Amino acid sequence: MTSTILGVSGSPRKGGNTDILVKMVLDWLEKRGVEKEFIRLADYRIKRCEGCRRCMSIGECAIKDDDFAQLLKKLEGSTLVILGSPVYWNSPPGVLKDFIDRTHGFYKDRNHFAGKKFGIVSVAADSGFESHEAILESWIHSYNGEIVGKVRVLAREKGEVLSRPSELRKVSDFSNKLREFI
Repeated sequence: MTSTILGVSGSPRKGGNTDILVKMVLDWLEKRGVEKEFIRLADYRIKRCEGCRRCMSIGECAIKDDDFAQLLKKLEGSTLVILGSPVYWNSPPGVLKDFIDRTHGFYKDRNHFAGKKFGIVSVAADSGFESHEAILESWIHSYNGEIVGKVRVLAREKGEVLSRPSELRKVSDFSNKLREFI
């Protein structure tokens, strides 16, 4: 069976450091003969959770007129998810948080991500990694997903990471570690 790796960028900034790094990880892992797909959540229509709690009785989000279900299907069909996110005020940006909030309906079935592996790429100007990662880790662990690696990258300006060899080395090491899971 061929492994499928989904790279998810939770950044609203197109072509920014998060996009660059998630694509790099996918490219390094692709050399192992896996199928890959890159998605930017900001390129899709993801409505905010309305707090209606209908999902708790039907087991899925009640909002049907956006791209959430399509994105969730991609995530569910992957072997490994590379989840990339910039740190905005010590947390993920709104577009990623909106996606996370929409999975609330799976809370009754805590095994929605059982067997699924996640690697986390966090990008920040200088701080906020701990609380940011705590949110992502809590989401993944709530549904019994497994975090198999994390990398913290320092970069602020769009594309800055490309001029920071020490940060790129961290991402290369992270990618090499993930190879054992595909």
